Amino acid sequence: MILVKRSNRLIALLTLVFVAQVFSTANAAIRSDSLMSPNTRGFASIADINSLAQHWRQTQMGQLMQDESMRPFVDDLKRQLERKISGVRDKLGLELTDLKGVAGGEIGIGMIERPGERASVALTVDVTGNQAQLTALLDKVDQELVRRNAKKKNEKMVGTEFAVYSIPVTIDGQRSTQTAIYFVKDNTLCASDSRYEAEKMLARFDGKLPSLAGVEAYQVTATRCANESKGLDPEVHWYLDPFGYADAVRSLADPKAKSRGKDYVAILNSQGFDAIKGVGGFVNLAVNGSFEIVHRTAVYAPAIPGLADKYRLAMRMMKFPNDKAMAAPKWLPRKLASYRTFNMDINNAFEYFGTLFDAIAGYDKAFERVLKGLQDDPYGPRVNVKRDFIAHLGERVTLVTDYQVPITTKCERFLIAIETRNQAAIAATVDKVMDNDANATRTKIAGRDAWEVQPEQDDFPEVDIDGISELELLDQDPIVKPAPETRGLGGSASSAVCVTDGHLFIASHVEFMEEILAKKVPQDTLGSAGDYREVEGALSRLLPGDAAARCFVRTDEAYRPVYELLRQGKMPESETLLGRLLNRLLSPEDTEGEEILREQKIDGRKLPEFEMVRRYFGPSGTIVRSEDDGWFITGATLTKLPIQARALGNRTQEPRTYR
Repeated sequence: MILVKRSNRLIALLTLVFVAQVFSTANAAIRSDSLMSPNTRGFASIADINSLAQHWRQTQMGQLMQDESMRPFVDDLKRQLERKISGVRDKLGLELTDLKGVAGGEIGIGMIERPGERASVALTVDVTGNQAQLTALLDKVDQELVRRNAKKKNEKMVGTEFAVYSIPVTIDGQRSTQTAIYFVKDNTLCASDSRYEAEKMLARFDGKLPSLAGVEAYQVTATRCANESKGLDPEVHWYLDPFGYADAVRSLADPKAKSRGKDYVAILNSQGFDAIKGVGGFVNLAVNGSFEIVHRTAVYAPAIPGLADKYRLAMRMMKFPNDKAMAAPKWLPRKLASYRTFNMDINNAFEYFGTLFDAIAGYDKAFERVLKGLQDDPYGPRVNVKRDFIAHLGERVTLVTDYQVPITTKCERFLIAIETRNQAAIAATVDKVMDNDANATRTKIAGRDAWEVQPEQDDFPEVDIDGISELELLDQDPIVKPAPETRGLGGSASSAVCVTDGHLFIASHVEFMEEILAKKVPQDTLGSAGDYREVEGALSRLLPGDAAARCFVRTDEAYRPVYELLRQGKMPESETLLGRLLNRLLSPEDTEGEEILREQKIDGRKLPEFEMVRRYFGPSGTIVRSEDDGWFITGATLTKLPIQARALGNRTQEPRTYR
C-alpha cells in the first residue's frame, strides 16, 4: 500500500514536472536569429542586457566611465556615436537603454538589405515575465511617435495585432513618411521600420520561412566561436556580411550627395575580396576575475570552387602562414606602447598586388609601369623590385609603436621590421634606392650603417591615398614643433632605414631606431616584461597552437596620446593610429572622407589628469590563426587589479566560469 502511494506521488510529481516543461517550452521566446531575414547584413544579439550592464560595471573601463569626472566626455561621446550609428530611436521611437527593464531574455537587432530600396531595421525582444514593463514601454513609444506627428492604426495580421505608425519625415529633401510597426507574439516583442519585414518576421514564428539562422556564413562563424568558447556562452553575439552591410548602409545615404573620392568598397569587391562571406563573433565581459573582456571572431572566406589558387585577383594576396616561433624578438625594448607581428607570404602578395594597384590608380598596367620606371628610368634607382628586393624578404613582419613627450599631434613613433632571407642583397638594393633620394643621407645608428631621410621641403601638394594610415604617419607638418631630442630639418622628424640583424628596419623617427637597435640586457627586453608574459600566457590558453599573428598592447600607453590631445582640444589634429580612427568615426557625415578638420565637440579641459585614470587601462592582446576557409581571432584585455583584489572580488561577484 505504501509502495503504491509512493508510486502515485512519484507519477504525480513527474507529471507536474512534464507539464511545467511543456508550458515553459510553449511560452519560451523564439531565438532572434530565427526571426531575422536571411538578407540580414548586420546583426547583434544581447543574451541578457541587465547581466551585460552588471558585468560592464565590474570592468575597470566600466568603472572609469561611471566616474563623475568622466561624465562630460562620456555624454559627449555617446551623442556623437548615436549620430554616427543609424538610430533605432529615429526609426522606431525607442532606444536600446529603454529595453533594460523590459527584456526578460535575448535582444536581437539586425540591418536588412532590400535591393532597390532603403535598408530596414528589425528588433526582437524576449519579454517573458515582464508584461507590465512591456505595456509601459509601448505607451512610451506611442507618446514619442505621436509627438512626432505620427498617425497610428491598429491592424490584425494572422490573429496578431499590429500597431502601425506612419511618421512624417524628410528624405533626400523630399517630404515623405516612414513606418514603424510593433507586434507581440509568444513573449516576443517585434518591431521594424518596414511592413514587409514585419510581416515576414511574423511568418517566421512557425519556422517555415528562411531566416538568418539558416545562412551558411552565419552558421559557420557562430559554430566556430562556440567551439572555441568551450562552454562560455556569449553575452554579445554579432555577425556581419561585410560587403552586404556596406551596401545596406549606402542605401540610407542621400543619393544626391557628391562622391567623395574612390569607392574602395567597390574596388575590393571587384578584386575578389567578396570571398569573405561573413564575420561573426562572441564577446564576454568580466570573465573569471582576470579578464576585462574576451572576444572571439571567425572570418569565413571559403575557397571558390574550380579555382586552383583558391581565390581570385588581389584576394590571392591573403596568405598568412601559421607558425610556432612568434615570440617577441630580443631586440625589442621593454618600453613600448604596442607590438604586432604577423607572417605573410610576401612574394605571393607582391605577385597579386598589381590588379589592386591598377584598380586604385584607375587604369590598366599602372603597377607594371611603376616597376618598369624604377628599373629603367635613367634618373631612377635602376632596381628590379621583384628580383632585387621582394625575392630576398622573409615572411615575418613586425610593427611597434611608442610616443614622445610632451604629447603633440605627431608624438607617436612607429617602426616596421621585415625579416630578410638575404640581408646583403636587401642592403645593396636599399643603398641604390637611397643613393637616388636627395633627402637621404648615410649615417650610423647604434653603430650600424643606416640612412636618415629628411622630410621633403617643397611647395608641391601631397598625394593622399585614403585608408593607408600607417604610411600617412610619414607625413610631417612643419608647423608643429618637435620634441627637443628630435633630429631633422624644418622642425619635422627624420625617418630612418637600416638593414641589420637579419631585418629591414624602417622607422618614423631616427631616435626610435636608435632605441630599437641599442644593445640590451635580457631584463630590458619586451619578452621579459611581466605584463607581456601574462598576456602571452592568456592568449596561448585561449587559442593554443600555431598562429599567423600576435598582438600586444599596453592600453594605458596606447591611449595616452589621444587622451592628452582631448584635454588639449587638439584631438581632430591627431596623427596617431588610434586618433585617426576616432576622427574618422566622429567626423560629421557631410565631411567624412574630405580634408576638412573636424571641430572637437568634447570639452577635454574637464578631464582629469591621465595619471589619475591610467590604472583603469589593462594590457591586451590578440592572436590570429589562419584556417583553410578563413581566419579565427581571439583577444582579451586583462584587468590591472592585484591578484588579492581579484580573489576578494570573486567572492562577491556572480560566479563566472572560464575554461
